[in-house]
Amino acid sequence: MDTHAVAMDNSIPSLLLVLGIKSLLNWTVVLGQRQHMVRSFLGSFCISLALVDSLLTLAVSAIYGLEDFRLLGLRFTRYHICLLVQIACFTYGLLHWPVFFLAGLDHYWTLWPGRHPLRWTRRLAYAWAACAVWAATLFYVFAASGFRPDTGEGSHLLLRRCLVFPSPQSTQVSSVLLLTVGCTLLYCSLGPLLPDGPRAGGPLSWHVLCLTIEPFLSTWAPFVIFQMALLLVWADVPAYLDMNVPWLCFLNSFLVGALSWKRFGAFRLGRTSSLTDGFCDWHFSSDSAGANSSGGGKAPNTSKTPALDESWLTL
Repeated sequence: MDTHAVAMDNSIPSLLLVLGIKSLLNWTVVLGQRQHMVRSFLGSFCISLALVDSLLTLAVSAIYGLEDFRLLGLRFTRYHICLLVQIACFTYGLLHWPVFFLAGLDHYWTLWPGRHPLRWTRRLAYAWAACAVWAATLFYVFAASGFRPDTGEGSHLLLRRCLVFPSPQSTQVSSVLLLTVGCTLLYCSLGPLLPDGPRAGGPLSWHVLCLTIEPFLSTWAPFVIFQMALLLVWADVPAYLDMNVPWLCFLNSFLVGALSWKRFGAFRLGRTSSLTDGFCDWHFSSDSAGANSSGGGKAPNTSKTPALDESWLTL
C-alpha cells in the first residue's frame, strides 16, 4: 500500500484528542456490554482493541507531555508520537477483513443446536485467538510489509504535525456490507410485488429474511446512514480511528443477523425464538411465518423442531 499518496497531515494535539475520545467510547461500549464481550471471538477482540487503544493513548500523551526524555537508555521525542501513530494506522488497516472472516467462522461453527454451554476453555481460546491476530499482524508490519515511517523534513524536536493514512480495507468492508443491506432491504420491499413472488429459498425463508433485517436497521440505521455519507463524499478516515469497538459491534450484528437467517431458513419454525447480540433483538414466530409466507399454503411442520443453543448469539 502506498501510504504516502493518501497521507493526511494531522496536528499532534488533535491526534491526542481523537485518541482519547476513541478510547473513552471503546470502554463505554465494552463495559456496557460486558456480559456479552467474553462470549465470542469478536467480543474478545473488542476488549483487546480497547486495551491497545488505551496503551497507545497513554504512550502518546506521555511523550507529548514530557517532550524530550530518556527511558531505559532510549531517547523519546515527538518523532516517536508520529512513529507510534503510523504503526497503529498500518496495523489497524490490515485487520478489517481478517477479523470479519474469523468472526464469521466463529458464529458459523457455533450456530447449531446441541452445543454445550460456553466453558472457560472456549473463552480462553477466544482470548488466545485475539492475541494471535495482533501478533501475526504486527509481525507482518515489521517483517514483511516494507513499512517505513514518514515524519517529513525538519527536526524531530520541532514536530507539530504527523502524517496518517486511511485503510482501504475499511472502505471495502463497509461497501460490501452496505451493498448487502441495501439489496436485502430492496428485496424485502419488492419481493411480494415480483411476478413470481419471493421464490429464492421459499416464502418462509423470505419472511425470515425480512424479520432479520428489520431489527438490524431499527438499531443500526443511523450508523448505516453515516457510513453511506462517508462513502458518498469519499471522506478519508485515518486508519487508527476507523477500527473501533462500535464498528466491530456493527459487524457482529450483521454477521449474527445473516447467519441466523441462514440457520432458520433451513428449519420450519415450531416455536417463538428471541435472539439477541446485545444490540439487536430478533423475534422469529412460527405463527407470523405461516401467516406471511405463502397465503393459503400448508402450515409449517412443527413436530420436530430442533432445540437451539442461544449462547452463541451474544457478542
